[in-house]
Amino acid sequence: MRLRVMLLLACWLGLATTAWADAAVQVQTTLHDGEVRVSFQVTEAVSESVRAAIQSGLPTTFAYDVALQQSSRWWIDKTIAYMRVSAVVRFDNLTRRYQITFIEDGRVEEVRTTDDEGTALQWLTNFRGRRLSSHRLVEDGEYHVSVKAQTRPRMLGWAWPWTPGAVLGSVSFRFRP
Repeated sequence: MRLRVMLLLACWLGLATTAWADAAVQVQTTLHDGEVRVSFQVTEAVSESVRAAIQSGLPTTFAYDVALQQSSRWWIDKTIAYMRVSAVVRFDNLTRRYQITFIEDGRVEEVRTTDDEGTALQWLTNFRGRRLSSHRLVEDGEYHVSVKAQTRPRMLGWAWPWTPGAVLGSVSFRFRP
């Protein structure tokens, strides 16, 4: 029994770092004309296994779950707004070009192409001024925005029931008009 627990722990620790080596999510919010806008960037996001998957031509998705929550003193925080932003990269080995499709809440928003790997990786991990919410915020209310980032396909040899390699980032603010 002890051996099983040790093996399970070793697998979990090894797999948790597979997709995002030393990644961190930096999150910023701005208020513009009554809208909450979020910008976020994932640093050190692309491991060698993810880069190899992209270079092989395998469509690779960088998915981001973004939530705006109002802090609650007595109960769990109330989610005011949520969006899922994804960037799907496909590398064409014949033309040596990257095609990145940006999807927001299931809708294709934009498609870009480039032949520069650095530009493609920046587009996959850097998002600016995304409109998160136009809800009316409570004056002097405490809010926080969280971003959960993950890649698909997960670079694992077998099915894993949890989300290994997910990276989290958040920022809190107090609304003062």
